[in-house]
Amino acid sequence: MNILIPTDFSDTARNAISFAIAAFGKDNRFILMNAYEEPSSTTSSMISLRDILHESSVDSLKDEEQYIRVELHNPDLNLTTKSIYGDAISSINSCLQQDDIDLVVMGTTGATGLKEVTIGSVASGVINNVKCPILAVPGDFKFTSLGKVLFASDLRTLTNNELPTFFLEWLKEHESKVTLLTVDKSGKMEDEEAGEQSDALNAQLEGIEHHFETIQANDIDDAILGYAAVSGTQMIVTVPRKSSWFNRLLKPSVSKKLAHHLEVPMLALSQD
Repeated sequence: MNILIPTDFSDTARNAISFAIAAFGKDNRFILMNAYEEPSSTTSSMISLRDILHESSVDSLKDEEQYIRVELHNPDLNLTTKSIYGDAISSINSCLQQDDIDLVVMGTTGATGLKEVTIGSVASGVINNVKCPILAVPGDFKFTSLGKVLFASDLRTLTNNELPTFFLEWLKEHESKVTLLTVDKSGKMEDEEAGEQSDALNAQLEGIEHHFETIQANDIDDAILGYAAVSGTQMIVTVPRKSSWFNRLLKPSVSKKLAHHLEVPMLALSQD
């Protein structure tokens, strides 16, 4: 599997690197990428400033590779580095095409941390504009296991879409228990309807312990994150383009109460 890890050389980005290696194992290919661009400037200084930023990016990537191989004890890791001129979204999309990326893993913080902003603006932009699964890892979260996974989405948006192979294999490897949660605001979703909608997912999740659950609540945000908190969920999975809840969660205006709940990684599966 080809795993892309964007980095800004922060502690949060370093934690995402550690998480990716621990969660997926050393037998994968890892691409560490730094995107750089100059701030607003006059035309006369643009070229020289870009050269300076490129040199700084390359040097910092060398330091990060040294850190990964020596400090994290991965001397033989299949790791390459890339310094790309441009913003994070365009740079990641460039890597997707060039390196056949299966998954993007990135650290998440807000302007003042998760307690103030649920997911950082860069991560939220990537999730909404990159057609690849994105795993967003909180800055202080350490991977230990993948025991309980909460798949939060409306069943009716998922039945015709295949789940990524790496995701299914990951669940099997860690013998994960998956809860597929639907929040029904109307209270009119019949058991028969829910059963019909779950058939395709049942087939895809064969061999993985899972169950479907529907809860009634007016506040979908609160219901999903509250469920995750009380159930001991170790990862939340969703399909952002089909989830109004997820798109609301990306906004800095989300309440601090909900932000406190989001202390586990979120896997955003791509869907056209």
